[in-house]
Amino acid sequence: MRWLLVLAWRNIWRNKRRTLITSGSVFFAFILAVALISFARGFQKQLTTSLIRQETGYMQIQDALYLDEPSMDHLFLYGEQVEQALLELGDEISYTVPRISGFSLAARDMTTKAARVLGIDPDKEDKLRDLSSNIAKGSMFSSNDDFAVIAKGLAEMLNAGTGDTLVIIGQGFQAMTATGMYRIGGIIEFSIPELNNTMVFLPLKQAQEYFAAENMLTSLIVMPENEERVEELAGALQDRLSNEWFAVRTWKELMPDMVELMQMQDTVYTMIAWVFYVIVGFGIFGTILTMVYERMREFGIMLSLGMKRMQLAFTGMFETIIIGLIGVAAGFIAGMPMVYLFKLYPVRFTGGTADYILEFGMEPVFPFVFDPGIFIQQAIAVFAITVVIGLYSMRKIFITDILEASRN
Repeated sequence: MRWLLVLAWRNIWRNKRRTLITSGSVFFAFILAVALISFARGFQKQLTTSLIRQETGYMQIQDALYLDEPSMDHLFLYGEQVEQALLELGDEISYTVPRISGFSLAARDMTTKAARVLGIDPDKEDKLRDLSSNIAKGSMFSSNDDFAVIAKGLAEMLNAGTGDTLVIIGQGFQAMTATGMYRIGGIIEFSIPELNNTMVFLPLKQAQEYFAAENMLTSLIVMPENEERVEELAGALQDRLSNEWFAVRTWKELMPDMVELMQMQDTVYTMIAWVFYVIVGFGIFGTILTMVYERMREFGIMLSLGMKRMQLAFTGMFETIIIGLIGVAAGFIAGMPMVYLFKLYPVRFTGGTADYILEFGMEPVFPFVFDPGIFIQQAIAVFAITVVIGLYSMRKIFITDILEASRN
Protein backbone atom coordinates (compact mmCIF):
# COMPACT_ATOMS: atom_id res chain seq x y z
CA MET A 1 0.00 0.00 0.00
CA ARG A 2 2.86 2.36 0.82
CA TRP A 3 4.41 2.11 -2.64
CA LEU A 4 0.99 2.73 -4.22
CA LEU A 5 0.79 6.00 -2.31
CA VAL A 6 4.31 6.92 -3.43
CA LEU A 7 3.37 6.11 -7.02
CA ALA A 8 0.18 8.19 -6.80
CA TRP A 9 2.14 11.12 -5.35
CA ARG A 10 4.65 10.99 -8.19
CA ASN A 11 1.92 10.67 -10.82
CA ILE A 12 0.04 13.83 -9.77
CA TRP A 13 3.21 15.92 -10.05
CA ARG A 14 3.94 14.75 -13.57
CA ASN A 15 1.55 17.53 -14.61
CA LYS A 16 2.07 20.19 -11.96
CA ARG A 17 -0.14 22.82 -13.56
CA ARG A 18 -3.17 20.52 -13.71
CA THR A 19 -2.66 19.40 -10.12
CA LEU A 20 -2.28 22.97 -8.82
CA ILE A 21 -5.35 24.21 -10.72
CA THR A 22 -7.50 21.34 -9.42
CA SER A 23 -6.22 21.70 -5.85
CA GLY A 24 -6.74 25.46 -6.13
CA SER A 25 -10.40 25.01 -7.01
CA VAL A 26 -10.81 22.82 -3.92
CA PHE A 27 -8.97 25.43 -1.85
CA PHE A 28 -11.18 28.34 -2.89
CA ALA A 29 -14.40 26.35 -2.47
CA PHE A 30 -13.25 25.27 0.99
CA ILE A 31 -12.36 28.85 1.99
CA LEU A 32 -15.64 30.28 0.67
CA ALA A 33 -17.73 27.61 2.39
CA VAL A 34 -15.93 28.03 5.72
CA ALA A 35 -16.20 31.84 5.52
CA LEU A 36 -19.90 31.64 4.65
CA ILE A 37 -20.77 29.24 7.49
CA SER A 38 -18.62 31.16 10.01
CA PHE A 39 -20.28 34.44 9.03
CA ALA A 40 -23.76 32.87 9.18
CA ARG A 41 -23.12 31.46 12.65
CA GLY A 42 -21.76 34.84 13.77
CA PHE A 43 -24.83 36.61 12.39
CA GLN A 44 -27.15 34.16 14.16
CA LYS A 45 -25.27 34.53 17.42
CA GLN A 46 -25.37 38.32 17.19
CA LEU A 47 -29.09 38.33 16.36
CA THR A 48 -29.95 35.82 19.08
CA THR A 49 -27.91 37.64 21.73
CA SER A 50 -29.49 40.98 20.81
CA LEU A 51 -33.03 39.60 21.04
CA ILE A 52 -32.26 37.77 24.27
CA ARG A 53 -30.84 40.95 25.79
CA GLN A 54 -33.68 43.12 24.53
CA GLU A 55 -36.62 40.90 25.35
CA THR A 56 -36.68 37.40 26.78
CA GLY A 57 -33.38 36.63 28.50
CA TYR A 58 -32.14 33.05 28.29
CA MET A 59 -35.07 31.74 30.30
CA GLN A 60 -38.09 33.01 32.22
CA ILE A 61 -40.22 31.88 35.10
CA GLN A 62 -43.87 32.57 34.25
CA ASP A 63 -47.31 31.58 35.33
CA ALA A 64 -48.14 28.19 33.79
CA LEU A 65 -50.86 29.73 31.57
CA TYR A 66 -49.17 33.00 30.64
CA LEU A 67 -47.56 31.89 27.36
CA ASP A 68 -50.88 30.68 25.94
CA GLU A 69 -52.85 33.63 27.30
CA PRO A 70 -50.60 36.61 28.15
CA SER A 71 -52.94 38.66 30.32
CA MET A 72 -52.82 40.34 33.72
CA ASP A 73 -54.87 37.47 35.14
CA HIS A 74 -51.89 35.16 34.72
CA LEU A 75 -49.28 36.70 36.97
CA PHE A 76 -47.32 34.65 39.49
CA LEU A 77 -46.35 35.29 43.08
CA TYR A 78 -42.65 35.94 43.58
CA GLY A 79 -42.64 34.24 46.95
CA GLU A 80 -40.84 31.68 49.06
CA GLN A 81 -41.09 28.77 46.60
CA VAL A 82 -39.46 30.71 43.76
CA GLU A 83 -36.80 32.23 46.03
CA GLN A 84 -35.92 28.80 47.46
CA ALA A 85 -35.58 27.28 43.98
CA LEU A 86 -33.29 30.10 42.87
CA LEU A 87 -31.24 29.77 46.06
CA GLU A 88 -30.67 26.04 45.54
CA LEU A 89 -29.36 26.68 42.03
CA GLY A 90 -27.47 29.85 42.93
CA ASP A 91 -24.13 28.54 41.67
CA GLU A 92 -25.53 28.18 38.15
CA ILE A 93 -27.46 31.48 38.06
CA SER A 94 -25.69 34.74 37.26
CA TYR A 95 -28.58 37.13 38.07
CA THR A 96 -32.33 37.53 37.72
CA VAL A 97 -34.42 40.35 36.26
CA PRO A 98 -38.00 40.78 37.57
CA ARG A 99 -40.65 42.37 35.35
CA ILE A 100 -44.34 43.14 35.42
CA SER A 101 -45.86 44.23 32.14
CA GLY A 102 -49.24 45.13 30.71
CA PHE A 103 -50.89 47.32 28.10
CA SER A 104 -52.63 50.56 29.04
CA LEU A 105 -53.70 53.89 27.61
CA ALA A 106 -51.23 56.75 28.15
CA ALA A 107 -52.65 60.25 28.10
CA ARG A 108 -51.57 63.87 28.42
CA ASP A 109 -54.03 66.71 28.04
CA MET A 110 -56.46 65.55 25.30
CA THR A 111 -54.10 63.11 23.57
CA THR A 112 -54.25 59.35 24.25
CA LYS A 113 -52.03 56.59 22.92
CA ALA A 114 -51.70 52.85 23.51
CA ALA A 115 -48.67 52.04 25.64
CA ARG A 116 -46.90 49.09 27.18
CA VAL A 117 -46.25 49.69 30.87
CA LEU A 118 -43.21 47.83 32.13
CA GLY A 119 -42.26 47.71 35.80
CA ILE A 120 -38.56 47.05 36.28
CA ASP A 121 -35.72 47.01 38.77
CA PRO A 122 -33.41 49.52 37.01
CA ASP A 123 -30.16 48.10 38.39
CA LYS A 124 -30.97 44.54 37.30
CA GLU A 125 -32.40 45.72 33.98
CA ASP A 126 -29.15 47.54 33.24
CA LYS A 127 -27.23 44.29 33.72
CA LEU A 128 -29.35 42.72 31.02
CA ARG A 129 -29.49 45.46 28.36
CA ASP A 130 -27.86 48.63 29.75
CA LEU A 131 -31.18 50.45 29.57
CA SER A 132 -29.89 53.65 31.20
CA SER A 133 -27.47 54.25 28.33
CA ASN A 134 -30.48 54.97 26.07
CA ILE A 135 -31.71 57.91 28.16
CA ALA A 136 -32.02 60.88 25.79
CA LYS A 137 -33.27 63.43 28.34
CA GLY A 138 -33.68 63.51 32.10
CA SER A 139 -32.57 60.46 34.07
CA MET A 140 -33.45 56.86 34.84
CA PHE A 141 -35.27 56.28 38.11
CA SER A 142 -33.91 54.25 41.01
CA SER A 143 -35.87 51.48 42.76
CA ASN A 144 -37.25 53.94 45.35
CA ASP A 145 -38.31 56.71 42.94
CA ASP A 146 -41.89 57.29 41.86
CA PHE A 147 -41.56 58.90 38.43
CA ALA A 148 -41.91 57.39 34.97
CA VAL A 149 -39.54 57.16 32.03
CA ILE A 150 -41.21 57.07 28.62
CA ALA A 151 -39.98 56.28 25.12
CA LYS A 152 -39.08 59.20 22.87
CA GLY A 153 -41.57 58.35 20.13
CA LEU A 154 -44.44 58.12 22.61
CA ALA A 155 -43.36 61.39 24.22
CA GLU A 156 -43.51 63.12 20.83
CA MET A 157 -46.97 61.68 20.12
CA LEU A 158 -48.22 62.98 23.47
CA ASN A 159 -46.27 66.23 23.14
CA ALA A 160 -44.80 65.48 26.57
CA GLY A 161 -41.45 66.30 28.12
CA THR A 162 -39.63 65.85 31.39
CA GLY A 163 -41.54 67.38 34.27
CA ASP A 164 -44.94 66.84 32.64
CA THR A 165 -47.57 64.55 34.17
CA LEU A 166 -48.49 61.30 32.46
CA VAL A 167 -51.84 59.62 33.09
CA ILE A 168 -52.13 55.88 32.42
CA ILE A 169 -55.31 53.82 32.56
CA GLY A 170 -55.60 50.08 32.10
CA GLN A 171 -56.60 46.76 33.63
CA GLY A 172 -54.88 45.35 36.66
CA PHE A 173 -54.76 41.94 38.29
CA GLN A 174 -58.08 40.05 38.39
CA ALA A 175 -59.95 42.76 36.47
CA MET A 176 -59.02 45.56 38.86
CA THR A 177 -59.06 49.01 37.28
CA ALA A 178 -55.54 50.38 37.02
CA THR A 179 -55.07 54.15 37.08
CA GLY A 180 -52.09 56.30 37.86
CA MET A 181 -50.55 59.75 37.44
CA TYR A 182 -46.77 59.95 37.20
CA ARG A 183 -44.29 62.72 36.63
CA ILE A 184 -42.12 62.12 33.57
CA GLY A 185 -38.56 62.10 34.85
CA GLY A 186 -36.78 60.81 31.76
CA ILE A 187 -37.17 60.15 28.06
CA ILE A 188 -35.54 57.07 26.58
CA GLU A 189 -34.79 56.43 22.91
CA PHE A 190 -34.83 53.05 21.15
CA SER A 191 -33.78 52.18 17.63
CA ILE A 192 -36.69 49.76 17.28
CA PRO A 193 -39.86 51.72 16.36
CA GLU A 194 -42.18 49.31 18.18
CA LEU A 195 -40.39 50.03 21.46
CA ASN A 196 -39.81 53.69 20.78
CA ASN A 197 -43.51 54.37 20.20
CA THR A 198 -45.06 52.40 23.07
CA MET A 199 -42.87 51.98 26.17
CA VAL A 200 -43.57 53.43 29.60
CA PHE A 201 -41.18 52.36 32.38
CA LEU A 202 -42.04 52.46 36.08
CA PRO A 203 -40.11 51.32 39.17
CA LEU A 204 -41.14 47.76 39.96
CA LYS A 205 -42.94 48.61 43.23
CA GLN A 206 -44.83 51.47 41.58
CA ALA A 207 -45.91 49.24 38.69
CA GLN A 208 -47.09 46.51 41.07
CA GLU A 209 -49.20 49.07 42.91
CA TYR A 210 -50.54 50.38 39.60
CA PHE A 211 -51.61 46.88 38.50
CA ALA A 212 -52.88 46.01 42.02
CA ALA A 213 -50.49 43.05 42.03
CA GLU A 214 -48.26 43.29 45.10
CA ASN A 215 -45.25 40.93 44.98
CA MET A 216 -46.46 39.55 41.64
CA LEU A 217 -44.62 39.42 38.33
CA THR A 218 -45.34 38.80 34.68
CA SER A 219 -41.95 37.15 34.29
CA LEU A 220 -38.69 36.62 36.10
CA ILE A 221 -35.77 36.47 33.68
CA VAL A 222 -33.04 34.06 34.77
CA MET A 223 -29.56 34.54 33.28
CA PRO A 224 -27.30 31.48 33.63
CA GLU A 225 -23.60 31.46 34.45
CA ASN A 226 -23.05 29.08 31.53
CA GLU A 227 -25.10 29.86 28.42
CA GLU A 228 -24.49 26.34 27.12
CA ARG A 229 -26.44 24.84 30.03
CA VAL A 230 -29.69 26.73 29.54
CA GLU A 231 -31.79 23.64 28.89
CA GLU A 232 -30.35 21.73 31.85
CA LEU A 233 -30.81 24.70 34.21
CA ALA A 234 -34.39 25.25 33.01
CA GLY A 235 -35.20 21.60 33.71
CA ALA A 236 -33.62 21.72 37.18
CA LEU A 237 -35.52 24.90 38.00
CA GLN A 238 -38.82 23.45 36.81
CA ASP A 239 -38.27 20.37 38.98
CA ARG A 240 -38.18 22.64 42.03
CA LEU A 241 -41.36 24.52 41.14
CA SER A 242 -44.98 23.42 40.99
CA ASN A 243 -45.99 22.52 37.43
CA GLU A 244 -49.52 23.61 38.24
CA TRP A 245 -48.54 27.21 38.94
CA PHE A 246 -45.18 27.84 37.30
CA ALA A 247 -43.54 27.28 33.93
CA VAL A 248 -39.84 27.72 33.20
CA ARG A 249 -39.43 28.54 29.53
CA THR A 250 -36.21 28.94 27.55
CA TRP A 251 -35.69 31.59 24.89
CA LYS A 252 -36.35 28.95 22.22
CA GLU A 253 -39.85 28.37 23.63
CA LEU A 254 -40.45 32.10 23.96
CA MET A 255 -39.25 32.89 20.42
CA PRO A 256 -40.24 29.90 18.25
CA ASP A 257 -40.31 32.08 15.13
CA MET A 258 -36.65 32.96 15.70
CA VAL A 259 -35.72 29.30 16.05
CA GLU A 260 -37.48 28.49 12.76
CA LEU A 261 -35.72 31.41 11.08
CA MET A 262 -32.33 30.15 12.29
CA GLN A 263 -33.07 26.64 11.04
CA MET A 264 -34.09 28.04 7.66
CA GLN A 265 -30.90 30.11 7.51
CA ASP A 266 -28.81 27.04 8.32
CA THR A 267 -30.50 25.16 5.49
CA VAL A 268 -29.95 28.00 3.01
CA TYR A 269 -26.29 28.48 3.91
CA THR A 270 -25.65 24.74 3.79
CA MET A 271 -27.22 24.58 0.32
CA ILE A 272 -25.03 27.46 -0.86
CA ALA A 273 -21.94 25.70 0.50
CA TRP A 274 -22.91 22.53 -1.34
CA VAL A 275 -23.36 24.52 -4.55
CA PHE A 276 -19.70 25.51 -4.19
CA TYR A 277 -18.74 21.89 -3.73
CA VAL A 278 -20.85 20.66 -6.64
CA ILE A 279 -19.11 23.18 -8.91
CA VAL A 280 -15.73 22.12 -7.59
CA GLY A 281 -16.74 18.47 -7.85
CA PHE A 282 -17.45 18.85 -11.56
CA GLY A 283 -14.13 20.64 -11.92
CA ILE A 284 -12.27 17.78 -10.24
CA PHE A 285 -14.27 15.24 -12.23
CA GLY A 286 -13.37 16.95 -15.50
CA THR A 287 -9.71 16.91 -14.53
CA ILE A 288 -9.79 13.25 -13.51
CA LEU A 289 -11.74 12.33 -16.67
CA THR A 290 -9.12 14.02 -18.84
CA MET A 291 -6.30 12.47 -16.87
CA VAL A 292 -7.78 8.98 -17.18
CA TYR A 293 -8.28 9.17 -20.94
CA GLU A 294 -4.82 10.65 -21.49
CA ARG A 295 -3.28 7.73 -19.60
CA MET A 296 -5.27 4.84 -21.07
CA ARG A 297 -2.19 3.62 -23.00
CA GLU A 298 -0.16 3.85 -19.79
CA PHE A 299 -2.78 1.84 -17.91
CA GLY A 300 -2.82 -0.81 -20.63
CA ILE A 301 0.96 -1.18 -20.59
CA MET A 302 1.11 -1.39 -16.78
CA LEU A 303 -1.57 -4.07 -16.77
CA SER A 304 0.27 -5.93 -19.55
CA LEU A 305 3.47 -5.88 -17.48
CA GLY A 306 1.68 -7.64 -14.64
CA MET A 307 0.34 -4.90 -12.38
CA LYS A 308 -2.91 -6.00 -10.83
CA ARG A 309 -6.07 -4.10 -11.67
CA MET A 310 -6.83 -3.61 -7.98
CA GLN A 311 -3.43 -1.98 -7.39
CA LEU A 312 -3.79 0.28 -10.43
CA ALA A 313 -7.36 1.20 -9.41
CA PHE A 314 -6.26 2.16 -5.89
CA THR A 315 -3.43 4.23 -7.35
CA GLY A 316 -5.97 6.22 -9.36
CA MET A 317 -8.17 6.63 -6.27
CA PHE A 318 -5.22 7.82 -4.19
CA GLU A 319 -4.30 10.40 -6.83
CA THR A 320 -7.78 11.93 -6.64
CA ILE A 321 -7.82 11.94 -2.85
CA ILE A 322 -4.34 13.48 -2.60
CA ILE A 323 -5.34 16.33 -4.94
CA GLY A 324 -8.39 17.01 -2.77
CA LEU A 325 -6.41 16.81 0.47
CA ILE A 326 -3.82 19.28 -0.82
CA GLY A 327 -6.61 21.80 -1.44
CA VAL A 328 -8.15 21.14 1.99
CA ALA A 329 -4.81 21.41 3.78
CA ALA A 330 -4.12 24.73 2.06
CA GLY A 331 -7.65 25.81 3.07
CA PHE A 332 -6.97 24.96 6.71
CA ILE A 333 -3.66 26.83 6.69
CA ALA A 334 -5.14 29.96 5.09
CA GLY A 335 -8.68 29.75 6.48
CA MET A 336 -8.04 29.44 10.20
CA PRO A 337 -6.08 32.69 10.61
CA MET A 338 -8.50 34.46 8.24
CA VAL A 339 -11.60 33.47 10.23
CA TYR A 340 -9.85 34.16 13.54
CA LEU A 341 -8.86 37.61 12.27
CA PHE A 342 -12.49 38.36 11.35
CA LYS A 343 -13.50 37.19 14.82
CA LEU A 344 -11.11 39.71 16.41
CA TYR A 345 -11.94 42.44 13.88
CA PRO A 346 -15.55 41.78 12.82
CA VAL A 347 -17.33 43.11 9.76
CA ARG A 348 -18.71 46.56 10.60
CA PHE A 349 -21.52 48.02 8.49
CA THR A 350 -21.99 51.75 8.00
CA GLY A 351 -24.41 54.13 6.33
CA GLY A 352 -27.90 53.01 5.36
CA THR A 353 -27.13 49.35 6.01
CA ALA A 354 -26.13 50.16 9.58
CA ASP A 355 -29.30 52.20 10.12
CA TYR A 356 -31.40 49.29 8.83
CA ILE A 357 -29.70 46.82 11.17
CA LEU A 358 -30.10 49.19 14.12
CA GLU A 359 -33.86 49.17 13.58
CA PHE A 360 -33.81 45.53 14.68
CA GLY A 361 -32.03 46.46 17.90
CA MET A 362 -28.74 44.95 16.74
CA GLU A 363 -25.30 46.48 16.67
CA PRO A 364 -24.21 46.70 12.98
CA VAL A 365 -21.19 44.52 13.66
CA PHE A 366 -21.02 40.85 12.72
CA PRO A 367 -18.15 38.81 14.12
CA PHE A 368 -17.24 35.49 12.56
CA VAL A 369 -17.51 32.36 14.68
CA PHE A 370 -14.18 30.57 15.05
CA ASP A 371 -15.21 26.94 15.41
CA PRO A 372 -12.81 24.14 14.40
CA GLY A 373 -15.91 21.98 13.90
CA ILE A 374 -16.84 24.07 10.86
CA PHE A 375 -13.46 23.35 9.26
CA ILE A 376 -13.77 19.65 10.03
CA GLN A 377 -17.28 19.45 8.55
CA GLN A 378 -16.18 21.09 5.32
CA ALA A 379 -13.09 18.88 5.13
CA ILE A 380 -15.28 15.79 5.46
CA ALA A 381 -17.53 17.11 2.69
CA VAL A 382 -14.58 17.60 0.34
CA PHE A 383 -13.18 14.18 1.22
CA ALA A 384 -16.53 12.57 0.42
CA ILE A 385 -16.65 14.34 -2.96
CA THR A 386 -13.13 13.28 -3.90
CA VAL A 387 -13.81 9.66 -2.88
CA VAL A 388 -16.93 9.57 -5.06
CA ILE A 389 -15.00 11.04 -8.01
CA GLY A 390 -12.14 8.64 -7.36
CA LEU A 391 -14.54 5.71 -7.73
CA TYR A 392 -14.97 6.70 -11.39
CA SER A 393 -11.27 6.26 -12.12
CA MET A 394 -11.34 2.91 -10.30
CA ARG A 395 -14.31 1.74 -12.38
CA LYS A 396 -12.65 2.88 -15.62
CA ILE A 397 -9.51 0.90 -14.80
CA PHE A 398 -11.51 -2.22 -13.95
CA ILE A 399 -13.34 -2.20 -17.30
CA THR A 400 -10.31 -1.26 -19.41
CA ASP A 401 -9.47 -3.67 -22.26
CA ILE A 402 -5.71 -4.27 -22.00
CA LEU A 403 -5.04 -4.85 -25.71
CA GLU A 404 -7.16 -1.94 -26.92
CA ALA A 405 -5.66 0.45 -24.36
CA SER A 406 -2.10 -0.62 -25.26
CA ARG A 407 -2.66 0.18 -28.95
CA ASN A 408 -4.02 3.74 -28.30
